[in-house]
Amino acid sequence: MLAPAAGTGCSAAAPPAKGAASGSESSGIPHEALVTLDGQATDLGRVVGGRVALVSFWATWCTACDRELDALNRLADRTAARGDALVVGVDVGESSETVGAFVRQRGLRYTQVLDPDFRLADALGQRDVPATIVVDRQGHIVYRGEALDGAGLAAFNETLRRP
Repeated sequence: MLAPAAGTGCSAAAPPAKGAASGSESSGIPHEALVTLDGQATDLGRVVGGRVALVSFWATWCTACDRELDALNRLADRTAARGDALVVGVDVGESSETVGAFVRQRGLRYTQVLDPDFRLADALGQRDVPATIVVDRQGHIVYRGEALDGAGLAAFNETLRRP
């Protein structure tokens, strides 16, 4: 499970493999229970709904996560008009009250869901925040990385160009 780590990062364990999803084919999104900020049950596949998605795993206590929120807001603004792409924040291990207050205070404009019991994070072997995954239109994970960076953005843009 994720926990605040000493030092400047927000890692609790070794980072996930960086780059393309492992294996000869990309893996699909696990069907693990998530919760919307208003308490509705959902899962990441339902949220993504056949669109290309940049998914950011984060927590309110994570200073490295905080540094990428403005960039995620800008990316969400740029992709909103497309209709075939979205940015999704997956907060791990926190209550809807904590996350909702933080989202309002920081003015986050992209979709947020909660993984309060680490079910999705555990299913993906995602033990650190921040982390970035890119999901294609077929629901396959085509990229896994740490904090949002040029490689993650390039993977997102490349996936958008594919049919």
